[in-house]
Amino acid sequence: MIKKTQHYTFGDTDLAAQRLRLLARVFEPGSANLLRGLQDSRGTLGIDLGCGPGYTTRLVADQISVERVVGLDQSARLLEQAKRESSDCRVSFMECDISKSPLPTERADFLYARFLLTHLADPAQVVRAWAASALPNARLVLEETAFMHGEHPAFPRYYGLVERMQAHYGQRMYIGRELEALSTSPEWAVESAQLATSQLSAADMARLHFFNLQTWSKDAFAQANYVASELAQLGSELEQIAVGEIAAPPVSLGMGQIVLRRR
Repeated sequence: MIKKTQHYTFGDTDLAAQRLRLLARVFEPGSANLLRGLQDSRGTLGIDLGCGPGYTTRLVADQISVERVVGLDQSARLLEQAKRESSDCRVSFMECDISKSPLPTERADFLYARFLLTHLADPAQVVRAWAASALPNARLVLEETAFMHGEHPAFPRYYGLVERMQAHYGQRMYIGRELEALSTSPEWAVESAQLATSQLSAADMARLHFFNLQTWSKDAFAQANYVASELAQLGSELEQIAVGEIAAPPVSLGMGQIVLRRR
């Protein structure tokens, strides 16, 4: 049993849900491309770990040949949205803490998590524990940020603040660099690992960061360590980039993508 308490700074408010909708749109092409390459995965059950409002759950159901997909998340609020917006009878959702093992499902043929490990204090332990919920030869697919670079000064300022806050909680913002290392265990074998790079709209990324800033600026660490007026100024700059009042070059993204096989 994993007993560490996880700290999620980005919330499950209406604003957070709006941000997750935009995040799904921005990152779906890269994730869909990865999953399309795994269409030989077949079986009864797929699990979407940390599913939020269900966008990635439906993506897995669309791309992977399993009979049904269960999205797991600890936010009852986001799960209610996921249930309201899902019309696929193969998709369902359950509330649980995905960092606790075993998961409350039967063992799965396919497991997927995107932007989840970055929020965990001991991701290697969690990845190893997920093996208990995977059938022999099941795949576990992980996607995490390895780097983000934006030329407008608002972007590196924002990234620096988030990285410092996550470090305070024992988390790593750029954990996508570490996927092979943290996946090393007797239970999992690395099938493939890559760094997928892309150029993302500065307006979209600024909007995502603006939404996040409105949430994490209320975090206890942020309030104790960051100057409120400086956060407000950063938020104003991000908002201006988001609506096109300030022009900015695209943001460069590196996404760590790894496919593991259950031994």
